[in-house]
Parts: sequence; structure tokens; C-alpha cells
Amino acid sequence: MLRKLAIVAVLAAAGLAHANGRAPNTSTINFRQGNDADIAAGMTFGMVISHDSGATWHWFCEKAILYGGMYDPDYVYTPSGAVFATTFDGSLVMRDGCSFQPTQFAKKFFSSITQGPTGALFMAAADVGDVSTPGDAKIYRSTDNGLTFPTSATAGMVNDWYNSIEVAPTDATRVYLSGYRLTGGVRSFQIYKSVNGGTSFTPVTSTGFTTSDNSSIDIVGIKAGTPDTVFVRVTLQNGGIGDAIWRSDNGGTSWTRILEKTDEIAFVARANGDLVAATRNSGTFVARAATPTTWETVAGAPHINCLAENAAGELWACTQNFGAMQTPSDGAGIMKTTDLTSWTSVLKYQDIAGPVECTAGTRQHDQCVYDCADMTYEANPATCPNLVPRAWCSLRNQLGISSTVLECPALFDEPPGQDLTQKPPKGCCETGDGGGGPAALVISLAVGTVIVRTRRRKVR
Repeated sequence: MLRKLAIVAVLAAAGLAHANGRAPNTSTINFRQGNDADIAAGMTFGMVISHDSGATWHWFCEKAILYGGMYDPDYVYTPSGAVFATTFDGSLVMRDGCSFQPTQFAKKFFSSITQGPTGALFMAAADVGDVSTPGDAKIYRSTDNGLTFPTSATAGMVNDWYNSIEVAPTDATRVYLSGYRLTGGVRSFQIYKSVNGGTSFTPVTSTGFTTSDNSSIDIVGIKAGTPDTVFVRVTLQNGGIGDAIWRSDNGGTSWTRILEKTDEIAFVARANGDLVAATRNSGTFVARAATPTTWETVAGAPHINCLAENAAGELWACTQNFGAMQTPSDGAGIMKTTDLTSWTSVLKYQDIAGPVECTAGTRQHDQCVYDCADMTYEANPATCPNLVPRAWCSLRNQLGISSTVLECPALFDEPPGQDLTQKPPKGCCETGDGGGGPAALVISLAVGTVIVRTRRRKVR
């Protein structure tokens, strides 16, 4: 329990919602399996969802999903339309389009979640327990859309942390898992595989990698049609900024480093056999299926921090809507391409259509969209009859959103980027427009970047 509390303390110290110390950014892109038109995208300011292939987007705030600070949930969008999320309040699921509710595991913590090509759901527990509740490090599988999890398997041990779990896109029986174990303050890295759909796991080689005390090893790709070919990313391999991609063609018996950059790498193994590695500031690269050991520079690519490919073969990227520090603006927070030559804007934050409208009594309604007119941040209709769309209006102001779907009080009619509760001292925060966004959004938080890195590992 101590590690969980320590992490929560670090995250909570950063604050909540878009005042969490991070510039607005996209962290994950998740397509509904079997229906690419439905998309849930994780943001540093909550989650946005689209039901028309990205033509329009609506917003959930962090409070609706029970997380905050520097943490980014792991999401899965299932064929039934349910959205699962990992949070420090336990694993949650939204089945009605409005409310994230606990799964059968209540507040047990899960660090990673994924689904296989046939819809089976896998969740990796990393709960250390407490004096009254035993810890849990099992891998659970559901084949009924997360209603029950009758199958579980042990891979590591309690106190292990699982960074990633992924299923081969063309073989539902092959599952890979990665994480680490702390012994005397030193990390030992763990990689496991299952050849029976998660019924059991066996360790594979996790030595020979170049790592630092701050590294993690993430499963970032499994080759379509060849489940023995798996790719991992080693983060912070030299102790500072700098990632590497390693490849195994024998199911993890041995590994070869195939690419390294002094930057964070987003990676995807495409269905056509191409490998794409992208960074914010060091370029984007492709190794074609016909020449898998030769990396070509992708000219004109945006500044990318996550990648995801949908069933139609479109490659979607988390890009820089406003830009920050040395990273120029791409003019959009999500872009897509089919050929790595032309990139199309899919989401500009300024074009978010509005909040997801839910009924009174839901967290989305009472804590994200509406709030008390007297600014007490309590939205119990019995004691606060004069609700105003405070949270939405604050986001609308800070991101320069043009939607007028809800009328905002005069309090919010200030220039975008203003802090609506406390004015900063003169000169404290001017950093220039950083490539097109409000100045207050161009935020540097070096300490937070080192402590907790954004999830960037979508391969599904």
C-alpha cells in the first residue's frame, strides 16, 4: 500500500484537471473494436469522445473518470461500446455513455489493460494490498465484455509493477506482459508471455537491454501474422531523455536493438508490415516491410507523442495542438495519415463541440459540466440550486474553444489562458505564444516529466 500512496501523493501534488501542471496534450487514441467511427482519446485534461470518425468531439473531465494530476489512464474501447479505464480508484467501466463505475474488483488497482482480436479483455493487477486485504499481481481475462473475469493467472509476484500487456493482433492465444520488480530500491525488469490466451504465463529473457534506474520496458508491437516477432521500447535508457526499440523474432528468447533516439519514441507495427517510430522533436521514421532493417525519414511529419492504427489502415497520431517550449505547434491535437506523406487534422482543441451532457447526479454533470454559482466547487442540487457550467467554461476559456453550446457567465469572458481563480504575479509566466496557443498553456514542468511519463504505447 505504501507505494500506491506515495504515487498518489506525487500525482495529487500536481493538482487536478487542466490546472495539473501539464500543457494540454493528447496522450492516447483508442478505437472501438469493430467500429472505427467510435474513438476515445485520452487527454491531459480528461478524455474526448467521438462517434463520427472524429468529425465532432465531446469532453469528459478528469473528475468523471476519477483520476488527476500527472497520471494518464489506460483505456480500452470494447465491441459493445463499453470504455474501460485504469485509475487509482480502481478499474472503471462506462457502459451508458456517461458514468464510469467500478468493475467487480472495486478499488483494486490495475496498472495495465488491453483486449485481444476476438474481444477478450485482459487486466493486470498491481495492487500491493494493506493490513486487511492481500495484494494481487494476477492477470485476469474476461470473455463477456468485462462482466466477469473467470480466468486468472500468476506471472510475477505481489509488489511487481506491470507497464504493459498486449495480445498478438492475429493470434488471440499469444499474450505478452512487461513490468519491473523493486528489490532494495533497484529495478529488475520482467517480461512474460502466454501461448494459451492468458491461462498461464512464463518468463522470457529480460536481460541484455541497455537500461537505467529510471527505465521501463513496454510491449509496443507484435507483428501481424507472426506472433513470435515482438517489439519493446526501453525508456530513459541512459538515465535521461532517450528511448530505444528492441526486436525479438523468437518470442523473447533473444533481443536486438533496432533503433534509438535521444527523444521519446512512439511506435507502431502496422498491419501491412511497416514499422513506424515517431518523436516530438527528432523526426519520424519508417522501416518498410520489404526492408525491415532500413529506416527512412518521413518528410513533413508532425511532432508526435503517440500512434495508433485503426482497422482501416489509417495511422492516427497524438500531435501538438499549441506547441510548447522547443516543440512547434502542428495546429491540431490529433492528425492522421494513410501514406505517411499527407497528414490530415482530426481534432483541434478549439473545435471541441462541448461537454458530454449527462443527467444530474452523475459526476460528469455535477462536477465537470456544472458547479455552484458561488464558486464553492460543490454541486449538490439540494444545497446548490444555482448551477453554472463552470468547469466547461473554464476549459473553453483556457483552450480558446469556439463552441457556444452552453452559455458561460461573464466571469469567463476573459482572454484565453487566464487563471480564473488567482492572478499570477506579473512576469511569472510569460513564455511567448509557443507556436499558436495561449501563453498560459505553454508550461514547463521538468520535474513532473521525470517522475511520471505520459502513456504513449497504444498498439491496438
